[in-house]
Amino acid sequence: MLALLLGIIVGVIIGWNWPQPVWAKAIQSRFVNFVSSSAGKSDH
Repeated sequence: MLALLLGIIVGVIIGWNWPQPVWAKAIQSRFVNFVSSSAGKSDH
């Protein structure tokens, strides 16, 4: 279980830094906005 999570985290870090197609950048920006808005709601 821990190895699976570690592999996913490493894959995300590596994948996040490689050149991305336009659709992947759109998904990434939506995901980042969703996470930041969710984090903002939990703080208040």
